[in-house]
Amino acid sequence: MPVLPPEFAAHMATYAEHLFPVLLAIGLLTRLSALGLLGMTAVIQVFVYPDAWATHLSWAAIALYLVGRGAGRASADHALGIR
Repeated sequence: MPVLPPEFAAHMATYAEHLFPVLLAIGLLTRLSALGLLGMTAVIQVFVYPDAWATHLSWAAIALYLVGRGAGRASADHALGIR
């Protein structure tokens, strides 16, 4: 039961897979980017690779940490005053 048209969903997933890691690397919009990657990890775990739970669990743990704590002092979020 697809919620979005497959063509649109594929484009959005591709953009997200390329944009969110770059934002995480520079520390900009860290919590939002980590939450987006966490959602993508959950969808991939459930619908694409259900047997890859060990890999996805480690990715989810890192994303949950960033969602909860943010990027830290050496980030663009901190420099801009974004919590």
